[in-house]
Amino acid sequence: MSNFPLEEQLRRERNEIWSRFALASKNNSETAQKICHEWSAAADHLLKSAFNHCFQNQKIALFAFGKLGSMELNLSSDVDVLLVAENENEISLAALRKFQKILTERTFQGFVFRVDFDLRPGGKQGPMIPTLDQFKDYYGNYGETWERLAFVRLRSICGDASVESEVLNFAKKFSFRKHLDFTLLEDLKTLRSKIQTHYWARTSSDVIDLKLGVGGIRDVELFTHALQVIHGGKDPSLQVRGTSEALELLNKKQLLPQSDVDFLNSHYWNLRMIENYVQAQNDEQTHLINTQGTHPDFVQKSLQTLPSEMKRCDQIVKGLLGEAPQEISLEEELKKVGLPENEIQELWQEILRQEVLSRNKNRDELSRKAFLAAFLETLQEQKGDVYRGLFLLKDFIHGTRAKATFFSLLLREKELLQELAWLFGHSPYLSRILCNRPELLDSFVYRVQDKLSEDLGTLLEELAEKKLLSEVINGSQYLEDKDLVVLLRNLTSTADLVVETLLNALKRDHPSDIGILALGKWGGKELGFRSDLDFVFVVSDEPTENDFKVAKRFITRLTEPHRGGNIYSVDMRLRPSGKAGPIVIPRKDLESYLSAEAPAWERQAYLKGRYIGKDGPAPFHSYIQRGLTEADTTELEKIRTQLKVASPANLKYSEGGLVDIELAAQAFVLFHKIAPAESNTQSFIASMGAKGHVLQQNYDRLRQIEQMLQLVASESVVELQANHQSFQALALALQISPDELQLEVSHLLETNIAVLKELDPRRLPH
Repeated sequence: MSNFPLEEQLRRERNEIWSRFALASKNNSETAQKICHEWSAAADHLLKSAFNHCFQNQKIALFAFGKLGSMELNLSSDVDVLLVAENENEISLAALRKFQKILTERTFQGFVFRVDFDLRPGGKQGPMIPTLDQFKDYYGNYGETWERLAFVRLRSICGDASVESEVLNFAKKFSFRKHLDFTLLEDLKTLRSKIQTHYWARTSSDVIDLKLGVGGIRDVELFTHALQVIHGGKDPSLQVRGTSEALELLNKKQLLPQSDVDFLNSHYWNLRMIENYVQAQNDEQTHLINTQGTHPDFVQKSLQTLPSEMKRCDQIVKGLLGEAPQEISLEEELKKVGLPENEIQELWQEILRQEVLSRNKNRDELSRKAFLAAFLETLQEQKGDVYRGLFLLKDFIHGTRAKATFFSLLLREKELLQELAWLFGHSPYLSRILCNRPELLDSFVYRVQDKLSEDLGTLLEELAEKKLLSEVINGSQYLEDKDLVVLLRNLTSTADLVVETLLNALKRDHPSDIGILALGKWGGKELGFRSDLDFVFVVSDEPTENDFKVAKRFITRLTEPHRGGNIYSVDMRLRPSGKAGPIVIPRKDLESYLSAEAPAWERQAYLKGRYIGKDGPAPFHSYIQRGLTEADTTELEKIRTQLKVASPANLKYSEGGLVDIELAAQAFVLFHKIAPAESNTQSFIASMGAKGHVLQQNYDRLRQIEQMLQLVASESVVELQANHQSFQALALALQISPDELQLEVSHLLETNIAVLKELDPRRLPH
């Protein structure tokens, strides 16, 4: 055959050898162990021939992974190989392309091998021929547990001896650690779960997946290699490649009982025998056998006991590597929930239909069912709204365009599943944020965010993300601990940071000393969910062109839409002269206006003035001594009457509600010419004396209820309607009955009205 080109010669050799082993597999004339070993030796010969033809006199070495590495190659397998060069100068991409072409090109004579280079450093994204330095850097710094297991079977085939030696020595150190790795077993359990969850559905009553089924070939290999990696660092004699040899050594070292070794060895080679048989039919890389098909007697005999043997194998393997996933009965899980089955079933079917990126529905169904069962159970444990939780989950899955890997991730990451269930079962508002911005999930779980960018376009997206992330993190915590003080402080701090960062970024292009005077809830450090930012722009002297540019750009950037909405909505109606007034005002003009011209309601608003990122006296110091005239109190009382709503259950605008208390406290401070300690409602109420203490307690409780309502309602509401879904959800979140909640709110409002009649200057006769 020497007269033929090398490519044709290798194909002819391959076909002749393969046909011989295929025939032996079909009639069971040779053991699977012998066939796999001799076929591996033949593969070595063919690969060496191609390598020497392409890489002659180059400091490059060829290595085998997987079954070729352990000399256990099956008849129609890919060959997992790795090329490593001493340095960059030795790398010839032309030689590599030639090597690949010789082995993989298909002609009428077939091909030599399907060659897989994906186990190289960095996988598909890594260099096709890594250098020694790249090899060591990747596995020294980034190598994962599954790669440590893969290296157990790493074997050199041919090439430069010094490269071979360095790679093999490094690989042993990488795979086998002298000190116990406490995370290794957990990683291995996760690895098995990932494999089985991914491929479980390929095995059924009629079809057995010999390789990836529970108790199949991969399970035996994973189990054996895991024990080798765990113990091989302290005992180098365990650092062998062959499965049978490793099992015998594990028994010799008293790490496995003889009965388990005998069974696993027999079971493994029985599986390999059937695997070779099915691959010998059409030279196809398949690991599935149809148990209802027509097969020779030796195969039929093995199939009779194979299911029970795979179960026994699973029992042995899960003792080390944990449970393989089991089929979930959705119907049984739904019965546990206690909700109308047809409603949940309808939602479940909608979730299942969102398989936009799935290519194997049968495979994915197990992960989906297992996840849904776990999600349902978690919703119940957390006392969340099950139906609403699933409804929001459906939208979230749509937002992520998730496939089976998404469900597998959530099954593995219990903390993540619990966080999602908590939000979806309790807060439509926070859930919608994640549905619109699912990429926030990692930052939410790990409570971290990357450093902010210098690029303005990127920065704006980051600031929008920071605001949303703050709401999700703090809202989730508030649902649990109901700590109003911490919530308002954290939401305000986020707004301060976002505004300062944006303002400073804009000033880099347009130098300006423009500052922001925060008002309203933001100014009082009482910012809640769904709040606007009330503010005015202030400068120390007459405004410049740059000041106006920064102000206009600031408003535009803060309010323009991003993914998930704008960063903040703004309200600048409190600037002097209202909407008609200039958007930038000198501080002296503002103080002059407040001390001489501003009506009482405007002076009330500026009591909450607070400069962002700058020191300076609060604006009220310039006018607090003006007090309130009888005309002022009459006007404020008129405004109070106009704001008041007839509803007895409006948290903000009912008499005795939040706005009534806030404006009454502000009027009290102005009327009595009291300079409050701070620019916030708590400080104002504290000025009202002992009876103000009752108002403070009631105000805090109403605000606590109001903020919880923002989280549990699908839209912004302040009205408590007994028959509305949001009211029921609010009672559930506050852990009281709806009747108790209704009675409590009524009592709070009535008590507030009684106290305000005594203290509120607007209500008093003058």
